[in-house]
Amino acid sequence: MARPVWTGSISFGMVSIPIRLVPAVRKKSISFNQLDDQTMSRIRYRKVSEATGEEVSQEHIVKAFDMGAENYVLVTDDDLAPLAPAKSKEIGLEVFVPTDDLNPLMFDASYLIIPDKTPKPYALLATAMAGSGRVGIGRFVMRQKEYLAAVRSDGTYLTLSTLVFPDELVDIGTVEGFETLDDVDISDKELLMAKSLVEALSEDFQPADYRDEYRLAVEQIIEQKAAGKVPVFEDAPAAKATVIDLASALEASLRDAKEARAGHPSATSLTAAHGGKPGAKKAAAKKAAPAKSAAKKAAAPKPAVRARKSA
Repeated sequence: MARPVWTGSISFGMVSIPIRLVPAVRKKSISFNQLDDQTMSRIRYRKVSEATGEEVSQEHIVKAFDMGAENYVLVTDDDLAPLAPAKSKEIGLEVFVPTDDLNPLMFDASYLIIPDKTPKPYALLATAMAGSGRVGIGRFVMRQKEYLAAVRSDGTYLTLSTLVFPDELVDIGTVEGFETLDDVDISDKELLMAKSLVEALSEDFQPADYRDEYRLAVEQIIEQKAAGKVPVFEDAPAAKATVIDLASALEASLRDAKEARAGHPSATSLTAAHGGKPGAKKAAAKKAAPAKSAAKKAAAPKPAVRARKSA
């Protein structure tokens, strides 16, 4: 069971709802340690002075802001102490706004809101928000940092997402490259085919159809090597020829999409271009990173070397 990362209450008006927050996402990734290939011992990082090359103890390490040209402004904990947000165990919902008013780019980390002690106020808020098309916006403090948060309801459960602040979003107007869109001329035929292609590829989202194929393949490589086997990789698929004519590309894509939807046996080019129809069960065990895709069977299997633990 996930451990709560925050315990407190949600308040709106005079109503207080005791709750706990647990992470809504458990990220899965492969992490590697670095070893000395001669002794198989761990490689450790040390904090070293750039000037002397010697290791510096924690008591002599200070915080500084780089002003440029190697000009630093030292900032102490005492300088920052008055700015620390007041500790609070409350998520104060200040306003309920239409969901569409929130820029999706603002959403950051997500949490499940679990009722604590008395479930009735929780159920009341979840039910009241259901179908309203609105999310509650508020602030709370977690681990000495203040967060902007959005509380949502599906009718039964409440969830919370921390939000980045608006001034943290990149202003599209400051990014080079978008100016090329100003002079684009799209014909009625191209637009009609593009819309038809979108429609032909439209279906309900099935989350279970999507997996991290790379991570699953790496896990199998690790299992094979640990068992003393040599991983075997499939050849990378041949690169598809680039179609310069946009109209021709749309026509071909639309044809393939319609054939794939109808289950036509010749519908291969579109599905191949997209790695197969979403949800197709793949043998993740036989895929690896692109850089190794051309690897073939090597010499006799060699048992995996188990690294000894070092202090």
